[in-house]
Amino acid sequence: MKPAPFAYHAPTCTEDAVALLAEHGDQARLLAGGQTLMPLMASRKVRGGHLIDLNRVPELSFVSRTDRLRIGALTRLRQLENDPVVRTAAPLLSRATALAGPVQVRNRATVGGALAYADPAAELPAVAVALGARVELRGSGVRSVPAEDFFLGAHQTALSGAEVLAAVEFPPSDSACAIEKIFPRPGLALAGAVAVLGGDTCRLVLFGVAPTPVRPAAAEAALARGAPPDEVADAAMAGLDPHGTGTASRHVLARGAVARVVATVRNEVTHG
Repeated sequence: MKPAPFAYHAPTCTEDAVALLAEHGDQARLLAGGQTLMPLMASRKVRGGHLIDLNRVPELSFVSRTDRLRIGALTRLRQLENDPVVRTAAPLLSRATALAGPVQVRNRATVGGALAYADPAAELPAVAVALGARVELRGSGVRSVPAEDFFLGAHQTALSGAEVLAAVEFPPSDSACAIEKIFPRPGLALAGAVAVLGGDTCRLVLFGVAPTPVRPAAAEAALARGAPPDEVADAAMAGLDPHGTGTASRHVLARGAVARVVATVRNEVTHG
């Protein structure tokens, strides 16, 4: 099957991309890495009369670090995996991108696309929440949205129809961190967990068990007071909706991910 007919646009700056979004409204689709959008358009599960290609907008592709780590939305996941600045400032982000599919996908997929698609089973939204990231959106103005407020549901975000996800910022952190992603079989990831621990920071985030990344408060409290990994995992599961998006099997997988990630992050805190 081929995509439905569409008009192709290749803006060279963010302002032009925003103008095209405003002009074409619900008929507009943004193209970054294309790893999700193009197969959906080819199968006609997603249709749009206007395809806006962001790949000629150079201001959206960068990695910089001052007091915060700042990453342009068009930056490829493979670059984040290998960039020495990212590895130093946000090692959790570097580790997570290495889990985001085969290398062929990571060579094309972008950080902005991964966040904007808001896949419940994806690792990058959970990492953004765990690290206290902020997402920069550009439309008629510029606004910065905390990652915890950006993800509204499965494939639903705070992006308006005439906004472009321009960048994501991560605050400085020297906390220990770990991520576990469960693959029941090759190529299929169902659930996982992220932990950040050190100083005043104690965050535990689950993904794949609800429409958005989940921070189970009771489990975070257990993690902060030094409870054993299994106790933290039980507390995390107790806070999940048994009738929600995550199936019972996913909850079992998530429990194992929590126990592992807690053990890993505790070991990092103890031994560095």
